[in-house]
Amino acid sequence: MMATRIPEAYIEEVRNKTNIVDVVSQTVQLHKQGKNLFGLCPFHEERTPSFSVNEEKQIFNCFSCHRGGNVFKFLMELEQISFPEAVIKVAQFSGIPLPEAVVQSRDSVQNSLNSQLQGLYTQAQVLYTHILLKTKVGEPALAYLQNRELAAEVIDEFSLGFAPNQGNVLLDYFTSHQVARELLVRSGLFVQTNDGRLIDRFRNRVMFPITNQNGQVIAFSGRILTASENEPKYLNSPETQLFQKRETLYHFSQAKQSIRESKTAILFEGFMDVISAYKAGVTNGVASMGTSLTSQQLYLLSRAAQKLIVCYDGDEPGQKATAEALKLLKNESFEVGIISLPDKQDPDEFVKAHGAAAFQKQLSQNVLTPIAFQLQHLRSDYNLNLDGDRLAYVQAALQDIVTIDSSVEQELYLQQVANETQLDLTALKNEFETARVKYAQKQRATQRQQQQTQNEDREVPTPALNVKLDRAAISERRLLHLAIHQENVLLQLTSDEQFQFNEPQIQKLFTSWVAYLRQEGSHSIAGFTDQLSSDEVSLLMGIEMLDLPDEVSDEEVADYRRNINQAQLQAQLRQAQLKVKNASNIGDDQAAAQWFSEMLNLKRQLTNS
Repeated sequence: MMATRIPEAYIEEVRNKTNIVDVVSQTVQLHKQGKNLFGLCPFHEERTPSFSVNEEKQIFNCFSCHRGGNVFKFLMELEQISFPEAVIKVAQFSGIPLPEAVVQSRDSVQNSLNSQLQGLYTQAQVLYTHILLKTKVGEPALAYLQNRELAAEVIDEFSLGFAPNQGNVLLDYFTSHQVARELLVRSGLFVQTNDGRLIDRFRNRVMFPITNQNGQVIAFSGRILTASENEPKYLNSPETQLFQKRETLYHFSQAKQSIRESKTAILFEGFMDVISAYKAGVTNGVASMGTSLTSQQLYLLSRAAQKLIVCYDGDEPGQKATAEALKLLKNESFEVGIISLPDKQDPDEFVKAHGAAAFQKQLSQNVLTPIAFQLQHLRSDYNLNLDGDRLAYVQAALQDIVTIDSSVEQELYLQQVANETQLDLTALKNEFETARVKYAQKQRATQRQQQQTQNEDREVPTPALNVKLDRAAISERRLLHLAIHQENVLLQLTSDEQFQFNEPQIQKLFTSWVAYLRQEGSHSIAGFTDQLSSDEVSLLMGIEMLDLPDEVSDEEVADYRRNINQAQLQAQLRQAQLKVKNASNIGDDQAAAQWFSEMLNLKRQLTNS
């Protein structure tokens, strides 16, 4: 909590002056669909968009994970921060000056463990950069970077730094600032010796800060400055609660705006490849964390990019890594392209040898399709001057070509294989037809197996889910929606002392809305959500995102109320029937007669309602 409470008037000002679409678009690629904008939910992995934003109401909702709320709630969920932190971040995003009292106590917001860890990483990055640029001990590292033709603006863009070999510079710095030992241990920035001492993890290394998708430093990778047989060339931070390699892409936070604008991401193999590409004017490059490409990283990219170009090293390991990446990409929705650089060069070597213009030309004019790359890579495994290798290559190539949907592409690559192997095209097509039939049979068998598995795994809907779909439940949600957006409906319900919603959560939302309207200031759904619990926000967002008109006829309102009243009477009738049965079982004829009379009365009311 902040020492100084943020004034309600200021919170309202920030909310009213900020468009939630602008904030959400920094993370989610949104597309207009009807009244709302839709995209892939940033809170869970999905392939079909279920995340929506209503610009008019300034709210968001995910129909799958049921998270929802206003712009503050979005940042709270996304970055796992408190409400005051979210208000400050949105204010800074919109350029709204903070109240002086809030500025003075802002540091007290940094209380959560995540915030404290991120604060350590940020301080470490600033210190490492200072050592690189401003100290004598950093001069060898700066010379190394300058020899690699990294100008000052590039060093600044990537916040590069240097961890010296002398002493425990980082430990001494944090100790002098009285940082708790437990936090230092959790950070992964230090190694604990057998006798319990802490020492700097990174020594004699050029430091590459690693950021999350919001641009916050969460880890480091250090490249050894002076080669050593006992030390790895690159050393990464260990995984922490903030940093998981499989979920992180190097340079993504800086590149995502360029990726969105071009709808294209370029995937490189290493950090220096990303930096070299940036020097060459390619700003939409990212790299995985020294490990194989993961589905989590692809999901991160899918929220910003429609096309993915893989530009790994041109040597054999790089080409094998490309082939592995293509296997993972088979089930993804990206338009995929591959760059195979000549002379087995990596992007850094190519830029140095041929220049920025030539590299940009490679990326725009020499992009291979996945099948073209696979055939090229496959061909390198065979000697086409030998009959046995030629036949083996043809069989392997056909297994790739049958996966293509386009008959025109199939024709193109069959012609290519026929020319390479000097085989008759008609004979090759006959062989292809046999392979195609077998592939189709295999696909159908796989689909049947998947369907069977899905049927076995499908859960039987619970009674609670069915209740939500009955007529009365639907009527309650629609009537609450109207009461919020149509004043005459609200007056009609509040003036009827006998009226009450059946579902306690719906009734509580209604009561809270009425109380909210009595408060001073402007009133909106976005503002209302700040006063609700997470469960209440989830229910309200589901109702607000329904495709309903804000105004309906009096007859429809009466119909909703009739459905709700009938549900109440039916519940009372079931209770009366149970009372009759219980009284009869114990021989209490008087009570049984009273409840029977009540039962008949309820049946008459149901008939007349």
